[in-house]
Amino acid sequence: MRHRLLAAVLVAVALVLTGCAVGEPNADTTPSSAETLDPQLVPGSTLDASAVTDAAADGLRLAVVAPAEIGEQEQAALDEIDAFAGRSGGSVVVHPSVDEALADDADVVVGIGPSMVGAIDLASAANLERSFLVLGSQLAEPTGNVIAVVWPGADERAVFANEELPFLAADTYAGRAIETGLGAFASGLDGQVIALD
Repeated sequence: MRHRLLAAVLVAVALVLTGCAVGEPNADTTPSSAETLDPQLVPGSTLDASAVTDAAADGLRLAVVAPAEIGEQEQAALDEIDAFAGRSGGSVVVHPSVDEALADDADVVVGIGPSMVGAIDLASAANLERSFLVLGSQLAEPTGNVIAVVWPGADERAVFANEELPFLAADTYAGRAIETGLGAFASGLDGQVIALD
C-alpha cells in the first residue's frame, strides 16, 4: 500500500512540475496569435531598415542636440540633417542642450551620437508626448517615443552616462539615418531601433 501511495504522489508531482494536465486541453488556456507579443511593439527592438515603409514627412522642424565639441563625424551628421531639411522643406535649429531643444517646440528632437544619449534618455522619459530621434547610438531603456538609428561603427547601446562609445562612419550613414529615422515615425515604429547595413 505504501508503494502505491508513493507512486501516486510521484506521478502527481511529475504532472505538476511538467505542466501536464490530465483530460481534454482547455481552449481558454491556449494562447492565441492575438495574445502573443509582437516584438515590434516592445520598445528597443531592433528592426531592419526594410521595416520602414513610409517616407519622412515634409516640412518638419528639427531641434538638433549636438555635443559641445563637434567632431568630424558629428559635423558630417549635422550636414546631412541640414541637407535633408533643405530637400524636404523643413528647418533645423541646433541646440547645446536637450532642455533648449524641448523649449523649441520642434516636431522632433534629434540627438547626434552617443554623447547625447544620457540627456535624451532622461528627457524622453519625462516628455512622453514628444518625439525623439537618436542617430548613431541607442538608449539602454528606451521609451515608446524614441527611435534610434544605428549603423556599423555607431550601434552601441549606452548603459552608463559617462561611457565613451564609438561614433564612426556618420559621413557614410547619417544621410540615410535621418531619412530612415523620420520615416520610421511615419511608419508607426515609435520606440524601435532601426539598423542600417
